[in-house]
Amino acid sequence: MTCHGKPIVEETIIFQPVKGRQSIGEIGPDGTCTPTTFEPGDGALLGRHRVSIEARRITETFLPDGAYGPPKVEWLVPEKYSSSYSSNLTAEVKKGDNKIDFDL
Repeated sequence: MTCHGKPIVEETIIFQPVKGRQSIGEIGPDGTCTPTTFEPGDGALLGRHRVSIEARRITETFLPDGAYGPPKVEWLVPEKYSSSYSSNLTAEVKKGDNKIDFDL
């Protein structure tokens, strides 16, 4: 996965099929991902999927009195990609190995 040509490795990708259970995967440092549908690493269901990619960093903030404040959210890719309805990303998962890449 890349955003503006730069690799993004702190992300979660979700494949939502037209029918059936969604699959979720974490992108590793090498940029690869094996989504999980039912059991770890079993992959996504075959067929067409809407795709969402959530890449954000959450950091703690502190108030002047030393108490915790609201967390600060830094989106590593535009927030619109975090929902399969607003991302406009799709993928076709076929039998065998699949290479699906998005440049956001």
